[in-house]
Amino acid sequence: MKVLFVNPHYSFDPFTLLLHPPLAFGYLSNFLKKDGHEVYHADLPFHGNRPEAVLSFIETIQPDVIGLTAVAQSFYHTLEITTLIKQHYPAIPIVAGGPLVTFVPEDVLTRHPSLDYLILYDGEESFVALVNALQARATSQQMKSIPGIAFRDSHGSVIVTPPAPTVSDLDYYGIPDRSIFELKNYLAYDYETVLVTSRGCPSRCTFCSTTLMGRNFRYNSPKHVCDEIEQVLNMGFSSIFFGDDTFSGNSKRTIDICTEINARSLKFNWTSNMRAIDAKPDVLEAMRGAGAYRVFVGFESIQNSTLKLIKKGTTPERLFQKANLIKSYDIELHSAFIIGAPGDSDVSLRETMDFIRIINPTVATFNCMEPRPGTDVYNHPERYGLIMPDKYWYEKLDWMEEPVSYTADLSRSEIKQWINRCYDEFCSPTFLDTHTNDLEMVKAAWA
Repeated sequence: MKVLFVNPHYSFDPFTLLLHPPLAFGYLSNFLKKDGHEVYHADLPFHGNRPEAVLSFIETIQPDVIGLTAVAQSFYHTLEITTLIKQHYPAIPIVAGGPLVTFVPEDVLTRHPSLDYLILYDGEESFVALVNALQARATSQQMKSIPGIAFRDSHGSVIVTPPAPTVSDLDYYGIPDRSIFELKNYLAYDYETVLVTSRGCPSRCTFCSTTLMGRNFRYNSPKHVCDEIEQVLNMGFSSIFFGDDTFSGNSKRTIDICTEINARSLKFNWTSNMRAIDAKPDVLEAMRGAGAYRVFVGFESIQNSTLKLIKKGTTPERLFQKANLIKSYDIELHSAFIIGAPGDSDVSLRETMDFIRIINPTVATFNCMEPRPGTDVYNHPERYGLIMPDKYWYEKLDWMEEPVSYTADLSRSEIKQWINRCYDEFCSPTFLDTHTNDLEMVKAAWA
């Protein structure tokens, strides 16, 4: 069978994003090729950035199955592509996978006839089993034996099968097959690439779908990680972003990876995501010594009541201490905040900006609250004081212009104004000089 994976286009300029090869397809490719299937990849951002580009790939390759990733921010584009494909090639089965379809499979298959099958949770073995079943022309009844998929049976009813067994040792999946990607395009665009060395997250934040994929933190061994690092460095990349939800979720493994990097004399700069709770002196020292220059930390809020409500598992005081600790190891801090979170007001957001002035991160980003399908915030926004008028916000592009949720204290327009204000203030050359004298009193509250 010929399998074509499609990386969707974007309605905005894709080159304002961090464009990295979609590694999920690389992992799937390992298992598909092992079973004798051919794998192809269409990267639409590099081919005119328009949905029609997929048609020329289909005409040339003549695939038997087409697969796409479905995440909230690109689902509209996924639907554009699949609707177009069905208009021209109605007989080709289309499969989507990812966090969004994993948690609302009935909604997706009921509302979108252009999608035929969904892959739920970890998809490597489920996808191969599905492709093999399609090749064998399996019946709907036979399809029910495949774990971790959703589909419509012969009567049009949505069938959701139990998840596939969880694999704890991620080395089992191998190094993702990057041969399916047009790497020259990525190298021409950026010297940085992405590695993902773990799955799951031990936190229980109520707004994040990662915790729904499993709080069991699973990871690759240090040897496997460094083997993959060597591979991408040999491909021509010179910087790496570790895209794990929390790269340093296991302190010993993080230190062992850094030790192995140095033992192999691997010279490259790298960044990673990090939970504030994982910022520990021995971990930070090892990371800096192995080439880490920046970490991304989701602060989300500096309101203790908000942090408790969203189950962030920390306090404003700890966030302040961790920010200073990270910077003390000469590691840059990228801090992220939710604007319009439960409990936010004009007063709290002014306090947030003062907090940012004090910790002085290299980068700060500001986003509105986007309840992700499947999360408690999405299922019960009223519990969090949120108003979410459209539960299917991810099917449209409005979220690019307007917040998808708001509160009784802050309207959509006010949240949008505050996000713009936060960026304007943070990027201003006088940001740190604003009422400096007053900040000493504020700083004392966090110390």
